[in-house]
Amino acid sequence: MKFNLTVLSPIHIGNSNQINNWSYAYDDRNKKIKIYSFEKVVNSLKNNKERLINLTSMIERNPLQKSLGDILSLYNITVKPLYELDIKGYIKRENKEEYKPIHEFIKESGKVYIPGSEIKGSIRTALFYKILKDKFLESPAIKNKFLEEYKDCVNVSNYRDERERKSKIKKNFSNFIEKWESIVFRAGFSKVFDKDFKSEDAKKDILKLLLISDSDLKNPQDCLEVQDVKPLGVSRGFRELHELLKVGTKFTIDLKASFKEEYKELLPETYGYLDLELKKIKEACSEFANAILSEDIHYIENTNEIKNEEKQSILNKLKKRRELVEKGFFVLRIGKHQGFLSTTINLLVKELDQKVYSEVYPNLVNKGYKDKPN
Repeated sequence: MKFNLTVLSPIHIGNSNQINNWSYAYDDRNKKIKIYSFEKVVNSLKNNKERLINLTSMIERNPLQKSLGDILSLYNITVKPLYELDIKGYIKRENKEEYKPIHEFIKESGKVYIPGSEIKGSIRTALFYKILKDKFLESPAIKNKFLEEYKDCVNVSNYRDERERKSKIKKNFSNFIEKWESIVFRAGFSKVFDKDFKSEDAKKDILKLLLISDSDLKNPQDCLEVQDVKPLGVSRGFRELHELLKVGTKFTIDLKASFKEEYKELLPETYGYLDLELKKIKEACSEFANAILSEDIHYIENTNEIKNEEKQSILNKLKKRRELVEKGFFVLRIGKHQGFLSTTINLLVKELDQKVYSEVYPNLVNKGYKDKPN
């Protein structure tokens, strides 16, 4: 089944690489940035050893204060860039001396795409939330077991050192998530009260039967721009440059579920969420998107991190996304800063028991959140 994807807000899916200042040239007048292959620039100077030495010397003396653009201008080098993008924000750090690196968007042979694994991960998150929520309505005993184990994550004593205590809590929470993910996707809810339960083999994961292709490929200059992004509600809230998908960019993917009646005997009962027409997946994505957008709207309305004149613009955009959900569209949150833990386990606990959430959540996150858990 073919699906069309439309980018609703700037998205970054990284490849773990950063484009440093010796691989780009910045045009301040036109607010453009050209991305180069540093190797090609060096290769263009191979017959001029003096210039190569000067380039090496400049990099050593000014590792962050100069950029490749300075070299190209100084020596009048004409090397074709890999691509050129619009830039919004500041190319230099707050000290106005050092150039920032740019977090690179994932590419295949120089072309931009959305990995099928990214879409699948977002659907998995929505299903995790939906399957647990449905089961808790059906079984208060399982819900109470879930909340008890959530509270136990921070039931840590005999640790005088705060770092060790936090490390133990983090490990407890990781084990807690691993257990419930295994129950939802691999083992089934019959294992909830099994004291000897261990994570089920990944080969039995129901989402192995959800097949999602990578998207089509696009030229970077047709779909990317560079912006500096500042995360809200985090202790490391400084701005970083990212290659981002532009709003309105369209992609296509293939998505289908391999549903067969005989699989029911081999897989947990949650396999029923993978119907051929994807109705239950759509329902899960819609319910999860609604919950996330409601949290986002509440957060923006009450935060002091954004100027009042900017709040209404952000709120209008979030409400338009919610209107799309209400009209029956898939709305998925993908890419960097999607916040898996905060928007699944913790969001669900917040809905189930506000008191438990308020007591436990501040102990699960890094210092800096404690007085204002998101």
